[in-house]
Amino acid sequence: MNILICGLGSIGRRHLKVLKSLGDHHITALRSGRSATSVSETEIKPDDEIYSISDLKGVKTDAALITNPTSHHIQTATEIAKMGIPMFIEKPLGNNLNGIDELSKIVIEKNIPVSVGYNMIFHPGIIEMKKNINDGKIGKVISARAQFGTYMPGWHPNEDYKISYAADPQLGGGVVLTSIHEQNYLTDFFGAVTEVKAMEVGGDVIGINSEEGVEVLMKHKTGVVSNIHLNFFQKPYYRNCQVIGTEGTLYWDFMIPEVRILKKESNEIRKTGDSAMELLDISYRNQMMHFLETVRGNEKPMMSLEKGIEDMKTALKILKEIERN
Repeated sequence: MNILICGLGSIGRRHLKVLKSLGDHHITALRSGRSATSVSETEIKPDDEIYSISDLKGVKTDAALITNPTSHHIQTATEIAKMGIPMFIEKPLGNNLNGIDELSKIVIEKNIPVSVGYNMIFHPGIIEMKKNINDGKIGKVISARAQFGTYMPGWHPNEDYKISYAADPQLGGGVVLTSIHEQNYLTDFFGAVTEVKAMEVGGDVIGINSEEGVEVLMKHKTGVVSNIHLNFFQKPYYRNCQVIGTEGTLYWDFMIPEVRILKKESNEIRKTGDSAMELLDISYRNQMMHFLETVRGNEKPMMSLEKGIEDMKTALKILKEIERN
């Protein structure tokens, strides 16, 4: 398969590595020059590089990944959609929804499969959580709490984190959009959000221009109320989810490869793998395998463009609540 990757920063390189492990795909990278010097000699490299979308004229392209800075996602996806190419757009969909109507119109008219890149939906732990919720293992779900905390200055020690995309609201940075996974999987579990309340926390802990921490309260159309805590200043890394039902509680911790089903008279542990990093790699691999099947026409996108738009609308409401947009 001939695949274009638009943007070869850290997430683009991760997807490139996964794609190369999945078959003899010919990968072309569309480079902006921003990250051109960041690919080490030991890393897997694309087969070809181009520096303008116009260079694709006459070149067979079966699929495209949009992995450039968040603020460019919609514009780049629109140009790719005009060519009728199936797409994978890395989360979040953008830093706003400017231009989304044009993109949606083209996608519908040309019947283009579009997947939005939420790899946590493909994580064995999240899959196990959803299965137990749907199977009624803890009865009727009443509420849920998800947490994600990370120390952003430690992500790339050799780079100035204060000028990274995640620190810049104009590029789509900030903890709300960068860490949108929790919002995404909770709405996948419990349905669309009908009401949102949010409060910024932490303030100026690490000194970036975007929000560093937030508490979010969401009411879903199913009646479930969920709470999300996100931050860029926590040490050590912390990510988990607790779902409370009438008959018990489900608990998942990213660092522990299992899901716990906790009840008054018994506790059950569902093993999901051997290590946290193994499961993270599996999530990216599962996600890309699914995308390739959508390109082949064998599956429908699990995380569609419509879902990406729905998530963005909720995220923008959160940002409005904390007066960040």
